[in-house]
Amino acid sequence: MKAYNARVTTENIKNHFKNSGLTIEVFANILEVSKRWLEYIFSGEKNYAFTPHTVQKACEFFVADFRKFTTELQAAPEDLREMLKKKHKRNVEYTKILSDAPSVPFIIDNILIKDDEFITSNGLELKFIKKIIWRYYPGLKLTNLSSDLQKSDFIEYYLLPTKKKKTNLYKRKL
Repeated sequence: MKAYNARVTTENIKNHFKNSGLTIEVFANILEVSKRWLEYIFSGEKNYAFTPHTVQKACEFFVADFRKFTTELQAAPEDLREMLKKKHKRNVEYTKILSDAPSVPFIIDNILIKDDEFITSNGLELKFIKKIIWRYYPGLKLTNLSSDLQKSDFIEYYLLPTKKKKTNLYKRKL
């Protein structure tokens, strides 16, 4: 039997969290921890680690085997959010949070990079990207969209040379 591995466990929870589309606040509530504590763990702070209780809560939510989740890297399914909606359809609390709009990083990495208008562009300004996202999720607050785009592994950005004001153009990485 393999021993508990804190690094593997943290990586598994991070990967599943990222593919779930939940915000960090909502996920912290599910795990019954503070948002700040979860951010410390995800950032790799050495003094912070998941407790067995917290790992168990994550495994219950992600419908994952505790032993495997804590000993070997588990790939999060591409359609994890849809799978979770089906698995938790009888849990009112989880149904509600999984029915809400997903996190902006999730939208960028799973929806925007597959949108035809975005894919075929040579780069779009923020205002046009907002319009694309609002087609999928009308009225969604996009206050940190620029930084979320810049953090994405699937987006490249560069300054628009023809404007005096610093304006970035964003496009899908090839």
